[in-house]
Amino acid sequence: MEVSRKVMRRAAELLDAGVSFALCTVVSTRGSVPGKTGAKMIVLRDGSQFGTVGGAGLEEKVKDLGRRAIAERKTQTARFELMSGRPGALDSLCGGAVEILVEYMGAVPHVLICGGGHVGLEVARLCDQLEYVHSVLDDRSEFASRERFPTAAGLYVARPEAWFPDADLAGYSHLLLLGYSYKVDTEGLHQAVTRFPGWIGLICSKLKKREMFAKLRERGVDEAALGRVEAPLGLAIGAESPAEIAVSILGSIIKHHKGLAEATHAHEDAEDSEKVQPIRAQG
Repeated sequence: MEVSRKVMRRAAELLDAGVSFALCTVVSTRGSVPGKTGAKMIVLRDGSQFGTVGGAGLEEKVKDLGRRAIAERKTQTARFELMSGRPGALDSLCGGAVEILVEYMGAVPHVLICGGGHVGLEVARLCDQLEYVHSVLDDRSEFASRERFPTAAGLYVARPEAWFPDADLAGYSHLLLLGYSYKVDTEGLHQAVTRFPGWIGLICSKLKKREMFAKLRERGVDEAALGRVEAPLGLAIGAESPAEIAVSILGSIIKHHKGLAEATHAHEDAEDSEKVQPIRAQG
């Protein structure tokens, strides 16, 4: 049906733009109902919608489920009776019933790679394998070229201080600082923490991190902003080669994208709590 095609085109646009949403579909009906099987509606995080599953009280209930699906990153089905007066039914006189599939549609990450060197190249290759989107920023044209990054969504040749102020950063989910220069990376980090609200990763040694963070504090960057930076970047797997380092970096991105970081920390905190309880009991 034409309406469903319009909804699916809009869904593809949202995914390409890096926007998560809930896709709500009428999967079955019984009796008289306002929305027919196959009717679709997109629900965004703020509750706004595109398309319809039938309108009125049913639609408001489905919108609530859509927002919950986005918040919890879960897919579910729900059945609604459309007969006023029946226990649990909606205030409707249609007399039928409808089943709605509410799918969480999580946008794939769009990784902004700041630094197109050896590690940046391997990160891009892994993004392709994971079907993640990537773009590249480097002030050296040969390191941000279509020949080097044939599948990049965007290629930008500029210094961080020249590019970031006018860039639209809304479509990026993760930002990596993989530059070749301490000075360029420091400026890139300053631009990132003051302009980009998402996840930031910095490839560095502990000494480089200490020096860069000190420079940014001198420029007025607060601790909350610096606390959003994963540095040193990547999972601790003993990575050495550019390809191995890229694996560790994508591991961190996957962990964040899947919402596992907080869960992991909570689990670790619980384990630590359990470990100290016997000591307290002995005291």
